Amino acid sequence: MVHVRGSAHHDASGAGTSRPDTFDRWQRIFRGQESELRHLRRWLTGLLPDCPERDDLISVAVELGTNAVQHTASGDGGWFTVEVTHRAAVVRLDVTDEGGPCGPQVGGDPLSDCGRGLVIVRALAESCGVRGDRSGRTVWAEIAWAPAAAPERATAPALNGHPALRTRLTRPAAFREASAS
Repeated sequence: MVHVRGSAHHDASGAGTSRPDTFDRWQRIFRGQESELRHLRRWLTGLLPDCPERDDLISVAVELGTNAVQHTASGDGGWFTVEVTHRAAVVRLDVTDEGGPCGPQVGGDPLSDCGRGLVIVRALAESCGVRGDRSGRTVWAEIAWAPAAAPERATAPALNGHPALRTRLTRPAAFREASAS
């Protein structure tokens, strides 16, 4: 288990319950190749329980992964990273690429072969956005997640011999107190 910001907190007795001050995070790095999108789909299918929310999240992940491969330096022999964070009723998906000359753009022509992926992302996500610049960007989306469909607290499966990073993060006490008031 990897802990962030030096935190060594891990509540073994709470392994089956989700506390409001904790969340689960899984992360994988993929080569910037179209063939990796199949591995991305398989990784998420093995990671998340079978439910409509999983299908939406996988669709969003593949669209954002496709954009990273086709429109950024990641597709020129680089890499892109996918991070999935589950917290309460939301699963957040972050896809980080190696940047490019311009940021993500929604196509204006519905009959075009390009630009419709972000329309799909916007339709399936509760919220989405982008941060970064030409040296690297993260496109994120948050998907509503029914509590009954919460991801398992198991180690994420490995693909192609590359294990996924799985962490359980705890918000610092000061942040918990500030958000409670």
